[in-house]
Amino acid sequence: MGKNCVQEVLKTAPERIEKIITAQPAPHLKKYDIPIEVKPKEALSKLVQSESHQGILAYVKEKSHLNLKEFLSRDLDKSLVIMLDSIFDPQNLGAILRAAECFGVNAVVWSKNRGVDITPVVSKVSVGATELVDTMKVSNLAETVKRFQDKGYYAVTAEVGEGAESLYDFEFPSHTLLILGSEGKGVQPLISKRADFKVYIPMHGQIDSLNVSQATAVFLS
Repeated sequence: MGKNCVQEVLKTAPERIEKIITAQPAPHLKKYDIPIEVKPKEALSKLVQSESHQGILAYVKEKSHLNLKEFLSRDLDKSLVIMLDSIFDPQNLGAILRAAECFGVNAVVWSKNRGVDITPVVSKVSVGATELVDTMKVSNLAETVKRFQDKGYYAVTAEVGEGAESLYDFEFPSHTLLILGSEGKGVQPLISKRADFKVYIPMHGQIDSLNVSQATAVFLS
């Protein structure tokens, strides 16, 4: 839902759109040969349980996630992949995908069972980045960390604690798997044990934490 998100799908994969619903007539969309319905804004809000649709919705076939084996077979001079551990807030996932697209992240990976899926809210918050960023869903995060390491990636967890380095002093390897956990629980201990490096963001204010989407943007910048 939302103008930017719908426009991005129209630009990159119009064949995935099954139907568009708008609050106003949209003759400029007729060229796409996609069924269009005009309904009151209130009807759109009821459909998505939100008023932030900007007067346009699209029924879109789910985008295929990238295959892990296929991604790891790529020969990349540099590569930065984000792994998300237990991120269940759609607002956070959308903001992370937006930041990942802005900073040129190669892919974002998360668990099939320990995280939110891509929803209309995620797409809206991402401002269309859901269509531009390669995503992967895996069954076992810890095993996936090992597979990345076997391919020459260094696992870098975002966490404080013994042996952790300041972000401002850390130089990211050419092939990095950056792992971020939820604000409440952080990275799982099993995954933390597999880390090659642990890096934290120095805090100087009275509030001692950022939410995961804010932290992601800081790490990527």
